[in-house]
Amino acid sequence: MSNVLSLPQLNFLFSYNLPERQVLLVAGGRPPASSWLAAAAGSFTVWGVDSGVDSLKNSDVQPVAVIGDGDSATPAAWEWAKSLGIPVEIHPPEKDLTDLQLALQRTGELYEQAAVIVTGVWGGRFDHTFSNIYSLLGSKTFGLAPCCAADDKEILVLLHGPDRVNIQLKHQPSAVSLLPLSDCSGVTITGVRWPLNKVTLSTGLPYAISNRPTTDKTRLSVSLDHGCLGIYLCWDDNELSNL
Repeated sequence: MSNVLSLPQLNFLFSYNLPERQVLLVAGGRPPASSWLAAAAGSFTVWGVDSGVDSLKNSDVQPVAVIGDGDSATPAAWEWAKSLGIPVEIHPPEKDLTDLQLALQRTGELYEQAAVIVTGVWGGRFDHTFSNIYSLLGSKTFGLAPCCAADDKEILVLLHGPDRVNIQLKHQPSAVSLLPLSDCSGVTITGVRWPLNKVTLSTGLPYAISNRPTTDKTRLSVSLDHGCLGIYLCWDDNELSNL
């Protein structure tokens, strides 16, 4: 077992060991860059979620399974997935759960314990992004360890108190923000221009945004005592050219 989660831009070093299985769900929001997806996929068990199968096909990344209603995936990508001989679980468009929620539920049923990373969640409509983030957060009810939503431009890692994560940056982000997904207490961040020490962050006043690392390719550390905190990092176009 390991406490390290690796992505092309950075490594997360958690204060606890992650489950041995780490699953990357490729959903149907803004497609990640093909080079990023190909690099990230090598570390994970990969699932395609509805039109996320288009991103997988375009990046030449083969999933172990595909799930969704198929209403937004291109027919060519859907047929490509079927041609791989992998499980393709098709659901009707008229359903209560979203495709991502179905994928999280099914992942929990199959693997029981798994760390989950989701890509293809950014961009597009705000209600979709909101649902994606909180669905990932709620996947604990399926026995999963929700880790982060990520692509080449944006990453949001989830931290549940009491907990700590060290972040080893391979490429310096343009911004680092702390987003309280519930009321949070005992929040500390170091390695940034405006550090915090044991502060309270509330959902009604999320002021700890637009921070930045103090030096290039450094290490950040974030901890909290209580609550659920989202650590958000983003990269500008100049930095993206290096990924």
